[in-house]
Amino acid sequence: MLQYLFEQCSDYAIMTDGYLPPSSAAVDEFLALPEGKTIQDKFIFGLLAPDDTLIGMLETIRHYPDEKSWWIGLMMLAPEHRGKGLGSQFYQAYETWVAQQKAQFVFLAVLEENQPGFTFWQKLGFEVIRIAPPQQFGNKVHRRYVLRRQVAEGKVPTRLTP
Repeated sequence: MLQYLFEQCSDYAIMTDGYLPPSSAAVDEFLALPEGKTIQDKFIFGLLAPDDTLIGMLETIRHYPDEKSWWIGLMMLAPEHRGKGLGSQFYQAYETWVAQQKAQFVFLAVLEENQPGFTFWQKLGFEVIRIAPPQQFGNKVHRRYVLRRQVAEGKVPTRLTP
């Protein structure tokens, strides 16, 4: 199910790495962790269509880069569902949930090349706090904008569970 979503979102893999997602992309996503974090710190949320088809995912790490913060490592939405407000709603449900977990900030990084993604996050109130030095991703090298948003408290979503 998740692997199929990675394949649907191959445009992102090509932009990031310069090639299609590997057949291990979903497994790799579950296992990828920043230094000092464990699998217990990782959460992957799915966004389901009414027919229970996986149309989006959000991967996050708690208490990273500090105890008050959560880091979004990846958020994907199937291409045919983009531009309809679902990504914003998905993020808002996530933020409501992390507020319940006592998070004060959400961080993420956006590739400099990913202007649609950068605009998406800015519209949600994320601000650039720094530009990370160039880093190798597959066949490509990217600079990344590191963004931060202060968490707003709100209602608990009814369907967002890890």
